[in-house]
Amino acid sequence: TEENKKEENHEEKKEEPVEEVLEEKKEEVKEDKVNMQTLLRDSGEDTDTQLFNTREMAIIKENLKDEKKEKTIFNNIYFGYQFRVGLLMIIIILCFSFGFFFIFNSLNTTRKENVQYIENASASYKVCVNSDDPYLTNCIDYDDQLTLSNAKSLKVDFNYLAKLQKASELNLVYHITAINRIYDKFDSSKILYENKDKIITDTPIEFDKDLVADVEKEFTLDVKKYNDFVKDYQEKYPFTSEATLELVAYVTEGTNTYEVGTMNIPLGQEELTIYTNFIKQEVKEATVSLKDWTNKSTWYIILGSILIILSLFALVYLTKLVLGTLEKKSKYEKTLSNLLTTYDRIIVEARGGYESNIVKQVIKVPNFEELLDARELLNKPIIFSRVNNIKSEFIVEDEDKLYKFVLKEADIEKE
Repeated sequence: TEENKKEENHEEKKEEPVEEVLEEKKEEVKEDKVNMQTLLRDSGEDTDTQLFNTREMAIIKENLKDEKKEKTIFNNIYFGYQFRVGLLMIIIILCFSFGFFFIFNSLNTTRKENVQYIENASASYKVCVNSDDPYLTNCIDYDDQLTLSNAKSLKVDFNYLAKLQKASELNLVYHITAINRIYDKFDSSKILYENKDKIITDTPIEFDKDLVADVEKEFTLDVKKYNDFVKDYQEKYPFTSEATLELVAYVTEGTNTYEVGTMNIPLGQEELTIYTNFIKQEVKEATVSLKDWTNKSTWYIILGSILIILSLFALVYLTKLVLGTLEKKSKYEKTLSNLLTTYDRIIVEARGGYESNIVKQVIKVPNFEELLDARELLNKPIIFSRVNNIKSEFIVEDEDKLYKFVLKEADIEKE
């Protein structure tokens, strides 16, 4: 009948929600299995068919959370002692080097400038003669009738005058050299002997407030000494030769050295002859480097000073760090030493690191006490492995599980 059909339809409609509920429950169970398998897979183990109690699952979940935190770049950052020392040394070297570079460049900012100056040079002289008369000590003016054998020395008065066209930091230096030269009579380019004596060493030329430099220098040239040497040479080596004594005045500007006057005296002859050649009203041009302080120089010296100060602070911190390490051990070293000493009878050290050829479930325990509990239950020794200077591992191994406690310097320093 129609009523029976309505009742049957109503019963079918009631049965459908029940089946949907069962299907949803099955899906939830599958999801739970999938989540468990995913959790175990993320923990590093292939345990599709293994069963875990509530405590083991809680430890694995906690370890997974810790691993996620460790993967965060700016979370739980800690640098070991050696890394910190090396980093500080690099910072000190870089800061000091760049600081010195900036300060040096700020103090050596220069610009080029062309400078013109007019110069004159001259020399007056008198001849001091040989005499047995002790009262005859004065030198006389040069006379063509004097002979070299009677000439003892020359009393020379050198004069140099320079005038700048405008104020400048032009640096001039002068010196005077006596050159004794013996050469072939028929080929003057063939030098048989040459000796140079610096009569006046390098002397700075100073300009006054009127931009004028006036140099007057009096000295004695021992002509007899050079002439006697030439005579001895010509007697020992009877070749056709001639000799001269040349007095040369030099002026140096920067790296450029040039002659401003010469006095030439032929030697090995009877007559005393003197030839002079000095510059007159000659215009010279030089390029000078002037210090130029600019805004760039100011910024350079500020930046360089900041970098030098930073390097000093880093040096102080490095000194404290090293001295602190020398005075006492770190918390990590103390903790590790205490564990190894206290539990020496149940700890076995694995030198070169611990390795297992069998894939096992790794269970990380949060502290050493939990590892002791696992060791007592399994009646196994604790395996100690030093990973590096700031990390060690303690392991209790079962047939299918590894209980591991990791001791890290970063964790202890943060406590």
